[in-house]
This record gives sequence, structure tokens and C-alpha cells, in this order.
Amino acid sequence: MTRTLCTQYIDPMTIEPLVANRLIPLDKGEGAVRPIGVGEVLRRICGKCVMSVVKKDVVDASGSLQLCAGQKSGSEAAIHAMHTIFESDDTDAVLLIDASNAFNALNRAAALHNIRILCPIIAIYAINTYRQPARLFVIGGKEIVSAEGTTQGDPLAMGLYALSIQPLITSLQAASSVKQCWFADDASGAGSIMEIRTWWDALSTLGPDFGYFPNDRKCWIIAKPAKEESVREAFKDTSINVTVQGQKHLGAAIGSREYLEEYVSEKVTNWINDIAKLAEFALSQPQACYAAYTFGLKHRWTYFLRTLPDIQDLLEPLEDAISHMLIPAITERKCNQLDRNILALPVRLGGLGLGNPSLEARREYASSVKVTKPLVEQIVSQSHQLPEDSLTKLAQQEVRSERSKELEHRAERIKEMAPRKTQRALDLATEKGSSAWLTVLPLQDLGFDLNKREFRDAVKLRYDWPVEDIPSTCACGEAFTVDHSMICKLGGFITQRHNELRDLEAEFLSMVCSDVEIEPVLQDISGEHLNRGSNKAQDARLDIHARGFWERHRSAFFDVRVCHPNAVSYRDLEPQQIYRLHENEKKRLYSERVLDIEHGTFTPLVFTTTGGMGKECLKYHSRLAQLIAIKKGEQYAKTISWIRTRTSFALLRSALVCLRGSRTRRVPCDIKNVDIDVEVVEGAIKSDY
Repeated sequence: MTRTLCTQYIDPMTIEPLVANRLIPLDKGEGAVRPIGVGEVLRRICGKCVMSVVKKDVVDASGSLQLCAGQKSGSEAAIHAMHTIFESDDTDAVLLIDASNAFNALNRAAALHNIRILCPIIAIYAINTYRQPARLFVIGGKEIVSAEGTTQGDPLAMGLYALSIQPLITSLQAASSVKQCWFADDASGAGSIMEIRTWWDALSTLGPDFGYFPNDRKCWIIAKPAKEESVREAFKDTSINVTVQGQKHLGAAIGSREYLEEYVSEKVTNWINDIAKLAEFALSQPQACYAAYTFGLKHRWTYFLRTLPDIQDLLEPLEDAISHMLIPAITERKCNQLDRNILALPVRLGGLGLGNPSLEARREYASSVKVTKPLVEQIVSQSHQLPEDSLTKLAQQEVRSERSKELEHRAERIKEMAPRKTQRALDLATEKGSSAWLTVLPLQDLGFDLNKREFRDAVKLRYDWPVEDIPSTCACGEAFTVDHSMICKLGGFITQRHNELRDLEAEFLSMVCSDVEIEPVLQDISGEHLNRGSNKAQDARLDIHARGFWERHRSAFFDVRVCHPNAVSYRDLEPQQIYRLHENEKKRLYSERVLDIEHGTFTPLVFTTTGGMGKECLKYHSRLAQLIAIKKGEQYAKTISWIRTRTSFALLRSALVCLRGSRTRRVPCDIKNVDIDVEVVEGAIKSDY
């Protein structure tokens, strides 16, 4: 269908249901409504497919002055560029344009004509989907017809709008020497007063031909203080607002420092209110709250950090709210400064990703400036040509490298200041796969949800923090501690933990191997001579057998072991030493027997209660992910992440059971003197005491 829509002109009547939309009104504030067209699923899929193929062509045709088509960091570049232009000595003011109902007012006939010239590869699809009015259905059964504009909700809407407006931008360049920059219908122009006036007149004259109608009552001129009176005089016959303070611009702000501080302070107040609401929610749902913060809320101010300079001091109240409201509600612990520094680290470095916005502000802004520099230079010079991709990619690589080094250096400094116990916890928390339970959405259907006690216990286990509400003495007679709970055999939790990991790995293997068997009995020894230390028992078993894992048709045997790295016997050993110890022990027991008698391969799968895995296990999971990814046609990265997450939750839940599970000794019950009458009632057994 998509190919046909892109290559052949279709009778509009045949695709009328395809281009129809449900109309959803969104509140823009101040009584304004944004009409979002929710098209049919097939229409949206087609649009995404087309855009994935033609995106580069659309971006190249849109150029560097219209940044809504998908240019990398386009909105950030627009903000930095206008800041640079406004601060120039030869700039008197900057004019911010607001157009009336721009997307819905776009002249379709002109738009389709422009698209055919500027980006022919997408022209047929655009003509097929937009040459005829579309039916829009409103809740309540009403219907209206959309004859102009693009559908807000169409995956191609931004790209089509950028191409449609491009000739207008070119015409304005010819009419005035103003330095302009556009993001969809949000236009800005800076220069001398007379140049801006000429640009405004040209925009007011030419814009309506494209369906672009500037609304002077909503437009703002930010003038430099010395030029305020001249600006007011030049625009006295318009309703354009004039200020020397500042104004919002693409979600950031442009103007005086006072306005910027006022704007940021207002935003910070709103964010603090959001933090307070989230902290209240965290009392009953800490895992959901944590996910809502890390996947959602914290990104609300990331854009501000990247687009507004020197705001770190203004963000201190926000950091106080995170430290003193949110974190205690999530973790059930009032954190000291060391704890706060640890939790601010990325998850991969042992933290919780609860970053300090005040600390991150300077770095994020510098990163944004560096990444957008090639595009900003093109905007400042008013060149239509986009910068070479290599320049942007190089800048991105440098920023990522610098950020990674800075974070790793910070993590090392924090670790150096921490006591030995905390250093050990951080070493274990940074192992590959140990943090996977923190980086996924808490979806119940996938088994990734934890109740409030489980989540808080999990965080405390991660950092070796004290755990409340546990007995002082174990049912086995020993003192009950977290470390003891992980190794105590009373209650059978150790066996359950082993079996859960065994069954999970068998499930994984069954996806890619044949003849998967749990606890296979090895063949008897009949004349073979094995080295000392090998398991020579006639009924020896391994945990899993699978055929065709490492080599085609060849048997592969696996044995699972879960150890606790904080046990007394391991405290002086590094994690890798612990893994090697157990791997070598397993190999001494089974490698020779499996190789010589079974003619198969043997792989020890060693895990820790903290979520880590030994070298052999990591190698096995890597191979497993490759096979599953090939079979399912998925990306390796996605598959290995899924495997690690499943494994992480299995280890975590088993650790929580060990911690909270009942270990009460069974008391023998003498029923010799109990009078019991038993009778069969409708196939069931009824007992009367």
C-alpha cells in the first residue's frame, strides 16, 4: 500500500477512509485549542514508513533556516543562534512571530506545488493524501471537512510544512537582510530596526499566499534598552508588543538576565510542585514513582539545562526538593551527602540516575553549544546549506566521550570518599546486568513490578543499607542479618533460588535449541579414567542439557550456581575472583567427564545474589542473545537487554524471598489422640474435628 501511495496517483475516493481522522481538541491554555487529527493506524504506519525513507531528502530540502523537518538538535540550534545574533553589536532587536492557526491555514495548493519542486521523492504521497479535503470526526457524531493545512498528528506533518514554507523563507531573504530562523510556524528575525520593519512588511504581504497569517497582537519585539524608543516609533502603526525585558522563545527565553531568572524561577516552582505530588505518590508506589521520574519528569528540565546559560544557582530549590522530598519517599531513608552523590550517578555507575540538576546544568549547556555549533554557524551566516554530517557526528562523539569521562571520574572520587562497605556495594552494583531491574518500566504483564516493600528492600540491598523489620535471631539459631539470610539453608530458599535460575536458563535455551532437558543424569563411568577431583558418582547430574548451542548437533551441559559475594569467606575477594573460584570448581568436577564421556561441552553459570555474572555466564548470554536475535529477527542489543532484565529480576526476587521468607522450624504434631471423622461428600473429603 505504501509503495502504491508513493508511486501512483490514486483516485481520492478510494482512499477516503484512509485519510479520515478522529479530531481530538487539546487545550493550549488561555482558551485556545489545538486540533489533533488521529488518523487510521494504516495511515500512520504508512506515514512513518515514508518518513523513515525520505527523511534525509526532506531535511536537505528544508535547509538550515527551517528546523522542524528533523534536523539534529534543531530547536536547540535555533535558540543558540538567535542568542548569538541578538548579542551582536549590530543587532538592535529581535522579532518573534506568532501566526494564526498556521498548520490548519496552510495553502494546500501552494504547498503541494512547492513540494513537487523542492522534494519530488515525497510529492506523489503528499498529493494522494492531501489533494482532497479530509473528513474529520468530532466526539459527539459531528463532522467537519479539512480543506487546508496539514493534519496535526500526521507523521509527515512537520516535514511537509517545512517544505511548504521554504519558498517564503527564500523570498524574505531576498527582501531583507534580517537574520531569520524558523521552527515550523515559529519565526524569529533579528537585525537593525529598519531591517526588521522591512522583514515584517514582507512577511505580512507574502505570508498569506502560503496560508501564513502573522498575528501582530501576539508578536513580540525584544529591543535592546537603548533602542526601545526607536523600535516603538518604527512599529507604532502595528499592534506588535515591545519589551526590553525578554520573552519565551521555543520553550526557552531570550532577552535580559532578569527575565531569564524570573522565567526559570517560575518553572522551578512548577517542577517543585510536581516533585511534591510525585513524592506523595511514592509513599505507596515507590517503583512506579521512580519510573515516572526517571523516564518522564526529570526530562522536563533537561531542555532548559541545554538551552539556558548559567542557571545552576536557580536550580538549587529544585535539587533541595529532590533530595529532601522525593528520595526519602522512594527509598524510605534520609540520605546524607555521600548517599545523595551516589544516587545522582547513572545506574551503570552504581547510582539510581536521580541526577542533581544544579550540578548538571553547566555541563549540559556546554554540550548543547558544542553539538549545535556547526548548525548555529550556518544559521548566523544565513546559509541554506546544512553543515556536513561528519561535523555534527564528531561533536556528538566528543561530547559523549567527555561526559562519560567526567561521570566516571566523579564516580571514582565518590568511591574514594566512601567507607569500605559502600565501596564494596558500588563494585557489585556496577557489574554488567546487576542494574537491569532499575532500567525498565514496571510492567506487571512482564513480571517487572515490585511492591513497595520489595522495591525499597531492593534499593537497600543494592547499597548495603540497614534493613528494618527483620528479626534479630534466625530460626536456625544464628544472628539474623542480611548476609546470613542469603546463605541460610533453613526454609529451602537457597534451593528455590537455584531452581528458579536453572528453569529460567532452560526456558531461554528452549528458544534456540532442541532436546533441552533439566537435571539430566550423566552416563555411567565404565572404564574411563578421570582426573582426581572429578565427580565420579554413577548418578551424577547437571542442571541443563541442550543440543546445538555452541556447536551444531553437539550436546551442551550447563550447571548453575548462585553465591553471595558478601559472605564472610568472600569479603576479601574481588567479584571476579569469586566467579573464577566457583567456575574452576565446577570445571574440576564436570569438564573432563562431560568432554570424555558425553563428548559435549560444559559451561558453569555462576551468578551472585547482587545480580552479577561470571565470565563464562556472560559469554553464554552473549551467544544466547545472538541466536535468539537471529531466530526472531530482532536487534542483538534489544535481546541481550531482555535476557539480562529477566535474569536480574529472577535473582532479585529470590534474594528478597531469602530476606523476608519465613524460616520458622516445623514442630511435629501428634495426632494419635485427635478424633477425626471422615466421609466422602460428592467426590470430596469432608473432615469433622
